[in-house]
Amino acid sequence: MEMWIIAVILACGAAGGFVNVFIGDSGLHLPKVENGVFLPGFVGVVLVGMLAAMASWASLKAAILTGPDAKQLILSTSDIANGLLVGFGGAKWFKSEGEKRILQKTAAIAANKNPNVSSAAEIATATPVNALRAAINMP
Repeated sequence: MEMWIIAVILACGAAGGFVNVFIGDSGLHLPKVENGVFLPGFVGVVLVGMLAAMASWASLKAAILTGPDAKQLILSTSDIANGLLVGFGGAKWFKSEGEKRILQKTAAIAANKNPNVSSAAEIATATPVNALRAAINMP
């Protein structure tokens, strides 16, 4: 079996996920827990991109990989493009789900505090993590 093809697909998914790291407020950081919220960092986003690309590629190939009936795998440019796009999309979905949890927590915290116009303006324009910090620091 051509294991190098699988490595190329994983690398394409990782590249798509890595590009996604720089969209939004994630930045290049390691996984951490901040204010009770898990932030997967670039490692988590890249891993999800790899997994999404691999799952997409494998679902399109439907080939026997081992045994006497194993087919030879071929790598096409569409496989590479699909790996990049699906890796990017999978990572974007993963980040969006994380940001949704952060914003839900932000809303819950802000709803339990006294109204504050300046904090509301800051929360409305901040990135999700900074909005959470602003809600925690509201008077």
